[in-house]
Amino acid sequence: MKPQSIRIPGGFLLLLISVAGFAQPAIEFANGSGPAGNGSVITNQVITFQNNALNPVTGTYTPLVPTTTATFAISNQQYVLPTTQNPNQADVSFGANVNGAGKTPVPALLFPPMNTISAPPAGDFSATSSNIGAGMSMASNYSVEMFTSAMGLYNANSPTNGTYYMADLTITFNLPITNPVLHIVGLGGTFGALGMTTSLQLVTVGPTLSELSGSSELTVMATTIANSSANPTSTTGAGAASGSVLVTGTVTSLQFKLFLRGNGKTPTWSNASSHTGDAWMMGISAMNTYVALPVGTTDFTAERQQHAVGLQWTTAIEQNSKYFAIQRSADGSDWSTIGEVAAAGNSDKALQYSFVDYQPLTGSNFYRLQQVDFAGASVYSPVRNVDFAGAGLMIDFYPNPVRDRLTITSAGTIQSVTLTTLSGQILQSTTGFTSGQSLDLSRYPFGIYFLIIRTSDSQTHVARIERI
Repeated sequence: MKPQSIRIPGGFLLLLISVAGFAQPAIEFANGSGPAGNGSVITNQVITFQNNALNPVTGTYTPLVPTTTATFAISNQQYVLPTTQNPNQADVSFGANVNGAGKTPVPALLFPPMNTISAPPAGDFSATSSNIGAGMSMASNYSVEMFTSAMGLYNANSPTNGTYYMADLTITFNLPITNPVLHIVGLGGTFGALGMTTSLQLVTVGPTLSELSGSSELTVMATTIANSSANPTSTTGAGAASGSVLVTGTVTSLQFKLFLRGNGKTPTWSNASSHTGDAWMMGISAMNTYVALPVGTTDFTAERQQHAVGLQWTTAIEQNSKYFAIQRSADGSDWSTIGEVAAAGNSDKALQYSFVDYQPLTGSNFYRLQQVDFAGASVYSPVRNVDFAGAGLMIDFYPNPVRDRLTITSAGTIQSVTLTTLSGQILQSTTGFTSGQSLDLSRYPFGIYFLIIRTSDSQTHVARIERI
């Protein structure tokens, strides 16, 4: 049985940017971010990542914004145990351990520290691919405890020198995670002279596995994590495999097939009065590549007001926000700042802002907001468009972005309306267009298009339309 220490476990749009090119904080599993209590259970285990700003050193964990979770789920159990061996009849479960003096598994913590079993050295682990060999705190980093029972194989009288498919483990992230690192603790266990170990085969297509650091027993290939020891034991470095495995790719889900291998040293996997198997753990970390910027902005509108354009927007929340730069463009590509509006700084209430452009351009006027915080970081709002035609002819089209139908209105006569791709391919062209009619864009792929409006005074007005 593996030694186990006992602890008492204590409507707005959030804009994100990617941060790269320097030492970064990590997101990790920490105390209090997972389930409390013991198993054996087969219910899903949900872990909430915490931010370690001092990575690779472990400091004070803080809540991660946005909230990011990993859900562990077991499925496709290949063996069903009698209730005398496990009340929930699961052969693979969370929060259980070997029992040398009873038929049911010993309850274990569902979410313990990484040093709870197998005596893994801190130096076998790496929090991220930028900190290989830097080690992790085995007491501060936590993991999900799993138990691959051998009792299904014992009941089936399966040979002890084979490898057997036991169940599936699926890890689902509520937000995409780029290059997560799996921390494997203690693949390997014993029953007398019999050594046994769990291995994992990646089923999800796309991401690949590679070893960052680990014990000599840990073997990682593109789709497998295994213990290569011919005689597995329960102690890391002396027959058990532990270490950190990089998953290369951006993932929302990882599915593994779990296998149990025996070394054939005894004729049976267990006996009638014991419950044997392999207790092991998995934690997860990754670089914190997302930084929440200061403002959650909603309801940004741009509307013509006689000979001016009125801009209005609402913030649902503000954190350390400094100001809004109002930017305008004639073509949606080259932008200039036409004004600034001071922001509230910090607020958890809905706040409304406005700005008036008293000198709009003739033709198309594209508007966007640049949201800037006190550290100089910024993001941009969606683009809005208002058209002012020459000779007093005002043209409007809405909604933009558009999903199905685009309505066009005019105070004067429209000669023709043409819709083209960015490369100039004409998709549809209509003459004698009447104000208030609409174009059907529902049959076109999502993307950017040009709307070309020719008026009776021989002027041409070009607008950029986005279909979503």
